[in-house]
Amino acid sequence: MVSKKEVVVQYLFHCGFAVESGNYLLIFDYFDSYARIRNKSDEIKLNSYFLYEELSNKIQSVKYPFVFVSHNHYDHFSPIVFEWIKLNPNLTYILSNDIQLIEKDKFKWSEIDCIKMSPYQSTRKDGLDITTFGSTDIGVSFYVGLNGLKLFHAGDLNWWHWADESTEDELEEEEKKFKEEVARIEGNPIDIMFFPVDPRLGDYYWLGGSYMIEVFKPGLFVPMHFAENTDIIRKFVDRMKKHNVPIFAINQIGQYYNYITK
Repeated sequence: MVSKKEVVVQYLFHCGFAVESGNYLLIFDYFDSYARIRNKSDEIKLNSYFLYEELSNKIQSVKYPFVFVSHNHYDHFSPIVFEWIKLNPNLTYILSNDIQLIEKDKFKWSEIDCIKMSPYQSTRKDGLDITTFGSTDIGVSFYVGLNGLKLFHAGDLNWWHWADESTEDELEEEEKKFKEEVARIEGNPIDIMFFPVDPRLGDYYWLGGSYMIEVFKPGLFVPMHFAENTDIIRKFVDRMKKHNVPIFAINQIGQYYNYITK
């Protein structure tokens, strides 16, 4: 068991993370990279497989396991997460309300301890405080209170500045949507922030992350939504030095960051 003073953040892949604190294990947006990664090295696939086994063992042994899914895009939601209910009857799923079980899935909602949430709702389960905010794509973002710590997982909330394929009016509209959504979150302290740093945005990969760091000054910024492109994280860390905010400099699947609370 991880002490309440220590929070262990583990990178799973893309936007997937595990957070351990005290009797809690929180898994966000698990991406079944073992099955999904195409044409990648055997080493990456093997690491992903062993990581799934490691998570399964942790779920089996922890008192309060939670699985969060921000929306139904394939890179955020892998139906394999429902296999974990076999391992621990205390497992709770916190799902965006756009998540659906399809006919080929093995489970029924009645068999799963599940809380489905729309944006701007709050709930409490097993001492965990959960509030949802919106997204600039689909689904929700999560604001979670854990052992006195405040976590924010953005899902697909980002400043999506697609400069090469958008008009000036479209770019202005994306900025407006993003800043209006962030304004709803302002005033809430954030200790650990999980937020997209997406290389597909080209020269503007840093835009949303920089804005969030400036507004919230989190205790730890955790970049995500970069698939296997860890080079973009090195660039982001270098660019954000002036803000003096710790950044999880991710370079491999399964990597840990130990965050010590005050």
